Amino acid sequence: MGGRGLAVGVLLASVAIACAPGGGIASPSTSASMSGPAITETVIQSGLIVPWEVAVAPDGRMFVTERPGTISVFESTTPMAKRVTSTQVSGVRAMGEAGLLGLALDPDFPRNQFLYVCVSRLDQGEWRNEVLRYRASASALAVETTILRAGIVASGLHDGCRMHFGPDGKLWIATGDGGVPNRAQDATSLNGKVLRINADGSVPDDNPTLKGQSAPSAVYALGLRNPGGLTFDPKSGTCFVVDAGDQMQDEIDEVSAGANFGWPAALGPNGSGRGFIDPIWSSGAAMLAVAGAAFLSGPDWGAWSGSLIIATLKEQDLRRFTLDEKHATERDILLDQTYGRLRSVTAAPDGSILVTTSTGSGDRIIRITPKR
Repeated sequence: MGGRGLAVGVLLASVAIACAPGGGIASPSTSASMSGPAITETVIQSGLIVPWEVAVAPDGRMFVTERPGTISVFESTTPMAKRVTSTQVSGVRAMGEAGLLGLALDPDFPRNQFLYVCVSRLDQGEWRNEVLRYRASASALAVETTILRAGIVASGLHDGCRMHFGPDGKLWIATGDGGVPNRAQDATSLNGKVLRINADGSVPDDNPTLKGQSAPSAVYALGLRNPGGLTFDPKSGTCFVVDAGDQMQDEIDEVSAGANFGWPAALGPNGSGRGFIDPIWSSGAAMLAVAGAAFLSGPDWGAWSGSLIIATLKEQDLRRFTLDEKHATERDILLDQTYGRLRSVTAAPDGSILVTTSTGSGDRIIRITPKR
């Protein structure tokens, strides 16, 4: 498949796994690359059902959403860490790609213990993706309020709702077109967009005013099909979104105020002549089914620090990219068909990355660290 032959000297060792009931799988394996550090892989949790998003709090607790509707909290990212609590989000309608999706911890989490989730629910006769705010305690989660109730149509197709707080303290959300491509170009729809809102759900005053609108809205950028990854460069603070194409032309897009990435009028690097923003990378004729994304950070990663890591569902691997002057270049392939379909990538506070599988049952979370 296109792109697999681009791997640069990645040698994956065999994986020795010992299973433990109800908990993680905890036997690390080692990988080496001529272009970067040796890495250690450890399966830290197993037995999950499509873990969509993982977030690690400053105190070490690991928060996980599973698409059928469960939020779980584990004591830490160590193998077989105790599950402190598990909460079923009410009203979830999980079907196809819809269900309990994105998760983000408040920038002031140590003080307020707030976390935010995006969930597909039936509300007022409509199937919507809503953003709820929860408050965590030492042993429980309690829903506090709904900060975004209407505007994102839920669907079993192209329903990704990836969320992160940016360095600006705003909540950024990447939404899919819900299987209706024209929504991506409709400025009044919240589908097929990058949204940027305040933590209380209000619209920031410095959001762009789009064509045909008289004031800023929650929409910060538009023209997306099925974004599975949203992340921020820890050095520049720039937002990047990863969007799955239509049988080809998966994209990495650099997000700016008012940017229009062209879907469905343009796909891949052929829209700039019509006023659209071209991707900084596309897969061309290949389809990888790109999903979650995160940046490597910290001195232990050596030359790889600052790289963008992207999970793929179809190719069942991680791809490492370097970014340079509005372009991204694929460099390495990791975990090549080792764990099955990969859904999300999370950068933990200690510099490790956490990767989730997406097979539908018996899913796992893998912790990857540079070997010291």
